[in-house]
Amino acid sequence: MKKILCALLIISGLFASAKINVVTDLPTSKIYIDGVFAGVNAVQNYQVDPGERYIMVEYNGKKIFARTYVLTEGEVKTIPTAHFVDFRTGVANRGAVDVEASRIRETRGDFGFGIQAAGGTNYGSIGGLSIKKWFGERFGLQAYGMINPENGGTKYQGGVRGLLWIADKVAFDAPFSGYLFAGGGGDNLVAGDSAENVKRSITHAGFGIEFSVFGVSGLYTSLELGAEKQFVQKSDSSEVRNGMLGSGSIHFYF
Repeated sequence: MKKILCALLIISGLFASAKINVVTDLPTSKIYIDGVFAGVNAVQNYQVDPGERYIMVEYNGKKIFARTYVLTEGEVKTIPTAHFVDFRTGVANRGAVDVEASRIRETRGDFGFGIQAAGGTNYGSIGGLSIKKWFGERFGLQAYGMINPENGGTKYQGGVRGLLWIADKVAFDAPFSGYLFAGGGGDNLVAGDSAENVKRSITHAGFGIEFSVFGVSGLYTSLELGAEKQFVQKSDSSEVRNGMLGSGSIHFYF
């Protein structure tokens, strides 16, 4: 009977207590709970009495985190103390910037509709519509169709490209993202004189930066630079051309 009572007392004591987990981003930081040293870098399942508890983190002899929490019976409280601003310089640390940039991209949306303009060393400028669709965190597809008057005729261009996200940053209070692109399409020049008609198959690849000067909003601008290869078919000849490609776009994400 005494053993049963002891077991019941132990069980009731466990349910009457609370537990605290504390996680920091500094390996040598010291964690104190109610003024008592509890561990270095992280504390797991630290048992305390319910009520008001004082958590403090110290790094290199300086207090970098201090806060009071109220815990109830049986509660398990996890407290992240990662500081988004470096307490020594007052500047956001790199890890925090990367996390915030990624969070902005997640908030932005994964489907974009907008306008795109392009120009190259082997042809003039052309502009039209573009759509982008991102799948998961890194991969996306873009389809575009552009049109422009040229040499007494009309030039049409369309294509599809794959997108690979490589980095997110926040700079000058604006989110920036870098990505690689590769793809291709077709280009037709329909002139009044059929002898002037030109058909081209185009493949290209390069690097782009997408950013929003409006902060966390759906309107994003892209600037791209790359290289392309053209297979040109004229009415009386054919040739291969290599050149540089530059483009820019504005997409609204939702």
